[in-house]
Amino acid sequence: MKAVIAVIFVALFAATASAAPVRLSQFSPGKATPDERARQWLTLLDDGDYGRSWQESGNALRSREGAATWTSQIKAMREPLGAMTSRNLRLIELVNSERVVVRYDSVFAHQAAAQETVTLGLENGGWAVIDYALK
Repeated sequence: MKAVIAVIFVALFAATASAAPVRLSQFSPGKATPDERARQWLTLLDDGDYGRSWQESGNALRSREGAATWTSQIKAMREPLGAMTSRNLRLIELVNSERVVVRYDSVFAHQAAAQETVTLGLENGGWAVIDYALK
């Protein structure tokens, strides 16, 4: 297990240093990388499908926030920004062997500069969104 964590850390460090996206799928064949999974989930927010974003979230987020609360909070946070126009990977940080933080520099129709942070946890062999923040 320590060897796998060391390999993941080296892969993350090398990828971050070169500003290329991290490809952790080599450690979980057929599974989305944290960046890929975060982008899939963020697309639900971009499309205004807040209920589905809650359904596709990890257990930690769903147990912390009920569906109705999540939907109203995210709607209030995202709708004033308008449509998402661009999202660029800024950072992937391995917190531990089961948690990754992915940060994006994002631009919305009514906000020229924003930072989105998506925290993912390892659940059932794949990455699941367990937190979202927008600054």
